[in-house]
Amino acid sequence: MPLLSRARLEELLRAFPTMGVAVVGDYALDAYWVADMTRSELSRETPRFPLPVVEETYSPGAAGNVAANVAALGVGRVFAITVLGNDWRGHILREELARRGADVSTLLTAPDRVTCAYVKPFRRGYNSEQEDARLDFDNYAPLAAETEDRLLAMVEGCLPHVGAVAVCDQMAQGILTPRVREGLAKLAREHPDIFFCADSRYRIGLFSDMVLKPNELEAARARRPDRQPQVVEREELKAIGLELARQVQRPVYVTIGADGALLFDGDRYEHLPAPRARPPIDTVGAGDTFISALCVGLAAGASPAEAGALANLATAVTIKKLNMTGTASPAELRAKYEEVQAE
Repeated sequence: MPLLSRARLEELLRAFPTMGVAVVGDYALDAYWVADMTRSELSRETPRFPLPVVEETYSPGAAGNVAANVAALGVGRVFAITVLGNDWRGHILREELARRGADVSTLLTAPDRVTCAYVKPFRRGYNSEQEDARLDFDNYAPLAAETEDRLLAMVEGCLPHVGAVAVCDQMAQGILTPRVREGLAKLAREHPDIFFCADSRYRIGLFSDMVLKPNELEAARARRPDRQPQVVEREELKAIGLELARQVQRPVYVTIGADGALLFDGDRYEHLPAPRARPPIDTVGAGDTFISALCVGLAAGASPAEAGALANLATAVTIKKLNMTGTASPAELRAKYEEVQAE
């Protein structure tokens, strides 16, 4: 990996335990319920067969997966910041985040919110398994002004203890309202020594004063809303990246799948190639891993190119973890680095 030497990798990894990182955004609970249909008996009340759930597993999703990834990298303190509902899903999410090493004392609750969750039911037969339609718990109203104030105050209170803030805008009606987004941008301007890094599924073009990490489709939608993002060619994507970098006055990383990422820093452009990944791979959660390692790397003193190379390396670890939203540990980063060097 020409952009990241082994000595530099070790230097960055040694810095991680001394650091703090805040992860603010849309947290969710990922749930998997497995029903054993060989145990099902026709209901006496309805002409239907119930789903006898015999297995249930839970993990942090959305921004929760970013927090889990940051913790897995060995960061000393990971502040999990969001607004949950006072419900069973929120209680489980707190437990799962704490179990992965996140500081959950910074989690807020509000009476008008529900804890977002995505429940995936599976029916298991004698020799087969089938996934049912997903059950979604979501919010459909914006945050109350008082909750916005509490959220911004919590982020500000963590700033003396962190070198980076990962901003994860994942949901159509999440916690990053226009007022919260503007408040975070103000904090980023007031604390230029802290790396605010934003990832947004729908609104990446509305962020300012932060490092941005869109994928190629999100970047195209932000700057070419009148075009189908799938038809935007690589040369035009370079122009889009430069436009975003000029807008935010911070580095912009446009991820491009197996080809890695494009780094735009001022008027400079650089391709950051990803390590080659042989099938089978699972790209679910790859973006979460990228922004996690990116934030941590920048906060540890990596150059923009080094931080992007570190993020590509971490992503190369997690995409090999099938049927799960995986994380990358320092030991796994070292092993992947040696594997790449040997190719």
